[in-house]
Amino acid sequence: MSSMNLVRLNQLLDAYGASPGRWPDAERAQALHLLAGSAEARALQAQAALLDASLDEFRVAPPSRELRGRILDSFPPRSIGWRAWLAELWQELGGWRLVAPAFAASLSLGAVLPNLLDQAATDLPDEDLIAAVQLVDNDFGVQP
Repeated sequence: MSSMNLVRLNQLLDAYGASPGRWPDAERAQALHLLAGSAEARALQAQAALLDASLDEFRVAPPSRELRGRILDSFPPRSIGWRAWLAELWQELGGWRLVAPAFAASLSLGAVLPNLLDQAATDLPDEDLIAAVQLVDNDFGVQP
């Protein structure tokens, strides 16, 4: 039944402390059985209890004002608002240097894209064109 030995008990004490309530449920009964029968195991638990007590008593002092000031000063300054953010973004993207290339690109796309579109999709069949011309002639009283 007992696969618990002093090495494993020492690992439990190092990982979970001296209190049996913190030990894993699967190994707690075996560890308690070893503690009941071994003076060396009880000595290991006593050492772990001393370490637990010293760790429980340890308190970290709050940071001084000087330390807080140094930490806060190490951060970059905050931006004023969205306008400052937009101005910074505008400068990061190139600023006014991008206006001329963007304008040239829009002009060239405006000249090239209509030629690339499928012209057949916009052409009327001949019968529809003839009917449209006849309607215009009839509406305005134009005689051929």
